[in-house]
Formats: sequence, C-alpha cells, structure tokens
Amino acid sequence: MTGTSYSLVLSPPLETLYFRIINQHPMKKTILVVDDFASIRDFVCETLQRKGYDTIGAANGTQAYKVLEEKTDVNLVLTDYNMPDCTGYELLKKIKSNPDVKNVPVVFLTTESNPEKMRAAKAAGLTAWIKKPYRADTFFAQIENALSNG
Repeated sequence: MTGTSYSLVLSPPLETLYFRIINQHPMKKTILVVDDFASIRDFVCETLQRKGYDTIGAANGTQAYKVLEEKTDVNLVLTDYNMPDCTGYELLKKIKSNPDVKNVPVVFLTTESNPEKMRAAKAAGLTAWIKKPYRADTFFAQIENALSNG
C-alpha cells in the first residue's frame, strides 16, 4: 500500500473528552482520609473518589500513622482535628518529625476554629485548614493546591 496514508479524525466533543481524561489526573493521587466518624470519613472518601482520587480511610491519628509507615504512595493526609486516641494535631507532629513522610502535605478538615490551635498547627507544618461545613469548590481548590505545592 505504497503512497497511502491514514489519519484518525476525532470529533470535537470526543477530542475534548480525551484531552480532559489525559490532563485531569495524569497520575492518580492517593489521599489518606482520617476521621473518627465513619459516616463523614466515608462521605469524604466517596467525594474524592468521584473526582478521580484514590482514598484510604483511617479512624484516628494512630491508624493513619500506621498506614503512612506501611504505604509509601500516600500523596496527602486529610484529617479531622478533634479525634480520640491521637488528634489531628498529634498526627501532624508525628508526620513532620519522621524524615520518611515529613514531605506529605497535611490538611485539616474540621469544625475546630480556635485561633491558637490554628497558629500552632501552621507552625508545626500544616499545609491548609478547611473549616466544616465547606463549599465543594473551595474544598477541591485547597486539595489541588496542597497536592501541587505541598
């Protein structure tokens, strides 16, 4: 078949869809979601999964830290502040003191609004503080920013 060339022509909608799929999440990110209320943890995990993220759930800071020690592919920790056993703040301090995981961004998703606690968390290395209830657009903007900028 000398001299014959073939080309694939995509219709604009399919071309746009293909571009979005390729560029939306070039490498799937894994988010560790930590909350002592299973219903909230499950809701946040499902919300993130619908946006293309992989998620792992943990019920408190102790469980979350064990996951981080075992799994090296966690890209972000999204945690509540107030939890029994090991709070979000205690988890943050453990993460930032461990050279193997200290670069994993930590974001609080919490009803906590104490300014001193906010300042202490920021000083300890917190990436972002998202207050519940949250707006979806603000939530995802903070997550994307944390993943992009650490």
